[in-house]
Amino acid sequence: MEIKRLIRLWGIIVATLLLVACNSVPEPLQADSQWLQGQLKNGMQYHLLPISGESVSLRLLVHTGAVDETAEQAGYAHFLEHMAFLGSSGFGAKHVESLFVDAGVSFGNDLNAFTTHDVTTYQIDLPSNERLESAMTWLSDIATGKLTLDPSLIENEKGAVLGEFRFAQRGDKPAELKVFEALLQGSRYEGKDVLGTTGSINSLNRDGLLSFYRAHYLPQNTELIITGDIDRKQLESMIAQHFSASEKAVVQGVKAESKDEGIADLTSEPLFISGSAGQQSGIALLVELSVKQVTTDAEFQTLLLEDTVIQAIALRLQDRHIETQSPLLNSFAYNSLIINRHIGEIVVEFAESDRLAAQKFFAEELASLRDHGVGDVELATIKKTWINDVNGLDTQWLNKKAADFSDDRLYALMDGKTQLSKEVIRSQLQQFIKQLDQARLNKAINKYLSAANNKPVLLLTREENTEKAKATLAQFQTQFSASGKEHLMASSSGAFPLPEKGGEITSYEAIEPTTHRWTLENGVEVWLRQMPESGENVYLYLMSSGGIAALQPELYHAATMVGPVFARSGLAGFSAPEFNKLLLRHNTYIEPVLWKTSHGLYSETAKKELPFALSVLNQAMTAAKVDEQQFAAVQHELTVEQNNWLLSPFGHFVSQVSGTLYPADSSSKVVTGDDLEQVTADQVQAVFDTLMKKKRNFTLVVSADIEVGDFNRMLRRYVAGIPFESAELITNYRAEPKVSIASVNVMEAVDNTINYEVNLFSQGEPKTTRDRFTSDLFYRLLDKRYRDNLRNEHGLSYAPNIQLVWFDGSGEALVSFVVNAAPDKLDAVRSSTQQVLQNARVGFTDTEFAAAKSQLAADLKSGQTNPQAQAQMLSSYVLFGADPQAVIHPEKIMSTLTLAEVNALSERLVGKNTQQMEAMLTPKEG
Repeated sequence: MEIKRLIRLWGIIVATLLLVACNSVPEPLQADSQWLQGQLKNGMQYHLLPISGESVSLRLLVHTGAVDETAEQAGYAHFLEHMAFLGSSGFGAKHVESLFVDAGVSFGNDLNAFTTHDVTTYQIDLPSNERLESAMTWLSDIATGKLTLDPSLIENEKGAVLGEFRFAQRGDKPAELKVFEALLQGSRYEGKDVLGTTGSINSLNRDGLLSFYRAHYLPQNTELIITGDIDRKQLESMIAQHFSASEKAVVQGVKAESKDEGIADLTSEPLFISGSAGQQSGIALLVELSVKQVTTDAEFQTLLLEDTVIQAIALRLQDRHIETQSPLLNSFAYNSLIINRHIGEIVVEFAESDRLAAQKFFAEELASLRDHGVGDVELATIKKTWINDVNGLDTQWLNKKAADFSDDRLYALMDGKTQLSKEVIRSQLQQFIKQLDQARLNKAINKYLSAANNKPVLLLTREENTEKAKATLAQFQTQFSASGKEHLMASSSGAFPLPEKGGEITSYEAIEPTTHRWTLENGVEVWLRQMPESGENVYLYLMSSGGIAALQPELYHAATMVGPVFARSGLAGFSAPEFNKLLLRHNTYIEPVLWKTSHGLYSETAKKELPFALSVLNQAMTAAKVDEQQFAAVQHELTVEQNNWLLSPFGHFVSQVSGTLYPADSSSKVVTGDDLEQVTADQVQAVFDTLMKKKRNFTLVVSADIEVGDFNRMLRRYVAGIPFESAELITNYRAEPKVSIASVNVMEAVDNTINYEVNLFSQGEPKTTRDRFTSDLFYRLLDKRYRDNLRNEHGLSYAPNIQLVWFDGSGEALVSFVVNAAPDKLDAVRSSTQQVLQNARVGFTDTEFAAAKSQLAADLKSGQTNPQAQAQMLSSYVLFGADPQAVIHPEKIMSTLTLAEVNALSERLVGKNTQQMEAMLTPKEG
């Protein structure tokens, strides 16, 4: 089950859900009237939203969490969440997952729970309402005190929960967790860890857990959310039947949170934080923003303006980093929710040796923005992103599923926010945009960056000299307090160039009414999936087979630099900052794709911006050039980051595993900093030219709600004229592993944990159409067995999992058993892993097969209305000779799949003829 600390990035969420106008007198926001609310006599509240579609989504919100625990009860709320899956009066001692798996419900995605400092929530998403009664029984058993809390299951689950400590890096805390804990100091949340302590978990017993359960799982502390294919009258009767059993207790109900109950106000007292192994040096500035409860128009207006300030800071730092080739490695600015308050976090990372220069850059850039504000182009870009959000509201709502509406309601209840309808959001956002001008934004930027309680945070590596780093803070503060220098800002940018020449369509075929195929004169094959679900969005994959396999070995290292180098090199006469702002204004996203066996470009855009996006694709394919100055900057950054990661225990471990499994000239070997330093700009350009300018089987796949006639014209104008050199298809994708049986043990872990894996490498024929389905089923079956054995039966680990890597077009496959566990459990982990492996070689059962098939069918059905997923799958199928009809009508393949096929594939992927390697990352000796 997932733990969610109350740190959430807002970005898009704020942009689309928390949108208001500003009035002189704050007025309550108008709540979405489509929601049906009620309350039972015992105080339990419920929230219902009937929506079209077959799925049904349920959430149970219990207003209790880590903050309600005594020191002796540390971790009880979270542990109780685990036990809710392990038996109740309605389900006996069964694991809840087994009750829904044959209905297509997947543990993790559809069935889950999480605990925070203030609440515990339970989730179940059903593909239809057929199992609604069972879902209601489970949630009502939780809410009405009917969990069995079997002592033997409690003892077994301790292993999984203690494994969650290791999984969450409690033994080697990352910097962000330490900052979070520091911000809780002085509040009632101080010292409260959702997981508890190892001591409290080890000493936990049924009586203590039952006492906590009875004291806090009360009807007046509980809220139920149900959305989807539901009937209100019928459901209200079911709710009363299931949830009225418990009586309202004579205790304080849901706590009305006040400012004093949240975190303390920020102070300017600096923090000095050492990160976990492998984290970079850095510095951050924390800025105090609004509290989370937002119920009036003025509060929403403030929240919107704060989000815009953070966006302006992020944009400026990214642009200036590229323009000046600063010593930074990364920069971030985002809005985090810490318990009850939004905190603006402005963070830069750098090499330890560059601390003085990087902090000077950070201070001077923030001072410049504080004192002189944004320029015309920056404002236009930011404002256009809000306009794009308005234009995308209908599409966003069109793609919302029952689970999305349930989650929206859940977080609104958790945070004390008024949930708004789409039309209220649209109206409020339009009013906000109307009021957003340069003076207002710059005044807000100045206010927040000038606040006396802004908190500096120095982020140190584990090896860094703490006193030496601390001594640099005074210099940073002096630089930041000085008057900022005004930058010469561009006032406008030119138009993006159109293609010099177009081309013709040589063939067209309507595969079926909503699926079309073209061939262009340059050989590019084009597929269009007309999907109303796309709304105003368009998803494009321009892909070719080849990928890393199409390169000569001397270009492998350069290939790892292609993405970041071209992202910094600009395009069509625009510098990277200019080009990035142009993309934002045109509501377009583009990224290069480079995998082992395929490569190309992926883009998302608005329907009205499709001509612009295709112009960008055309220029990217024909005119992209490496900027040598930016190449040098990127090379330095990547070298520092890679060296730092390889010095970490996990980085060294991965490098050792890769070095043992693959030969020295393999593209699968881990790249070192020395490797990157040897790469030249010409080699990076050669990678691009080899991949993007040679025609093997370039295919453009588009998902959009557009007419064929309109698309025809765009294909001729923007795609058919892209020139290519001919090249042969790649047929040999082999990496030739060099081991048969081997074991690697890296003794460098810095906390009391082991990472254990068994890798099985197989070779055979590339995936067929049916293999794409059977390999998915095989993965689900093996992953469930591994989790059931190591976690549910033996409590050895929190998240044991299976990884399957089988690239399109390749006959090579790698299956990995991966687990994190306590060092004294190594022998048990080994034994259980081998047991699962040997049983997989015997085969899976009809019952297991039926359940996995039901889950896959549910996921495929959902994917058929997901335009981005359809474009990605269709691109993969067409490139590598699979049947595209299997993407459009997967049920035709699903109905013919057999258990024998899955067991045969299992024998190939994990059978006795596979090459096997065991690897361990264990604690340092002594």
